[in-house]
Amino acid sequence: MASASGREEQHISLWRILAFGSVQLPLGMIGLPIAIYLAPLYSGQMQLALQLIGISLILARLSDFITDPMIGIISDRWRPKIGRRRVWLIFGSVTMMAGVYLLFRPSPGIDITYFLAAVALVYLGYTMLLLPYHAWAAELSEDYHVRTRISSVSQAFSIAGLITSTLIPAYVQMQPGMTSADVMSALSVVIITLLPLCAALAFFFVPEPEAPIRKAPFSITKALKMLGSNRAFLQVTVLVLVATVGEVFRQTITVFFARDVVGVPNIGVIYFLYFLAALLVVPGWVWLAKRIEKHRALALALVIVAATNALMFFVPKGGVYVFTALFILKGACYGAVLMLPHAMIADTADIDTADTLDRQQGLFYAVTAMVQKMGYAAGSGLPLLLLGSVGYVSAGESRAEPLLALTISYSVIPAVLVLIAAYMAWHYTLTEARHRDIRAEIDARMADASSGERIA
Repeated sequence: MASASGREEQHISLWRILAFGSVQLPLGMIGLPIAIYLAPLYSGQMQLALQLIGISLILARLSDFITDPMIGIISDRWRPKIGRRRVWLIFGSVTMMAGVYLLFRPSPGIDITYFLAAVALVYLGYTMLLLPYHAWAAELSEDYHVRTRISSVSQAFSIAGLITSTLIPAYVQMQPGMTSADVMSALSVVIITLLPLCAALAFFFVPEPEAPIRKAPFSITKALKMLGSNRAFLQVTVLVLVATVGEVFRQTITVFFARDVVGVPNIGVIYFLYFLAALLVVPGWVWLAKRIEKHRALALALVIVAATNALMFFVPKGGVYVFTALFILKGACYGAVLMLPHAMIADTADIDTADTLDRQQGLFYAVTAMVQKMGYAAGSGLPLLLLGSVGYVSAGESRAEPLLALTISYSVIPAVLVLIAAYMAWHYTLTEARHRDIRAEIDARMADASSGERIA
């Protein structure tokens, strides 16, 4: 696909966007099984110590802080003939399929070294796929609104993957005598089948824009200076960090709150409704973002999330229906909170392109991924430390003081953090009009370069 002016990229057809987004379907199926079924499988059936499993998961996740920037930078700088983003579909799919097979289908007698290697392989494959994929998504179109559509379709497939990863275990566990090993085995078959098929759709049918004219030698000092001077990028990354901490803070203790404070009998059904609402409402957020701009639509979604968090404080014991209604309302905002920041980051990368005529979206998304993982780490660790400090009993709690601490941790703290993120989103500086000016500047410079200007 020609990219001298990028105009052709703006008109990418819906079926190509669907082919591109389908890659997120199998990827969306991976996270929930790892969070729910991995520890029971390896501790209960493989007889590994729970503490060693926890340490291994932390070590494997820490490796992302090395692999994320490496893969992001390599995908920007390396230019194989088949495409600098497309090539990673091959590497990532092969790595991911091997990792899923090893992690989801362990043989009796494996040790903690096997577990650590398998988890690390899955995380590596995930990074090899997702970072170049996000960079590719940002380059598929230069249009402000088309980027939102591309991000929304990808996120819809990811949510569909989440829903699938709840339905398959539900079906497997309906059969007599089924265990976590059977659940993980069934999931692995579906993931390993879907991943190469979906990757092939994107590989063969989705165009990749030509590499940028300029290819300056990479310098970590210049890269940090460039990112630090990009005000819009700093705004959206800090926003993502704060929102992630707030939401993961809440998610980490959802089971405790639902069980001990509200008395929910089956949180799995409510999660299914949560993800279903997220999937159904995605088109609505795309529509709204086109009319009031991405950052304002994101701010509204975050305000609704903060409000549902705050209202959880007042849910009484036995208020299952109220809890479910608030949970579904929050789920309706899930897609917006994930897809809109991705589209906004694509816009911030254009600021660098206007200055250098380079496309370093891989670097932008690598930094964002690292920041988001910092948010996951803080959000998952802090509420457990807080509850531990008040003597909360995770096996089941009925005392008033620990339950009050649990309620505050689940409602008030996340509400405040998400409201701060909403304020940041509302005051985001890269508007549609400003982005239009940036794209005009890029087009003008590209036209000069195409007519013979030599760019160092």
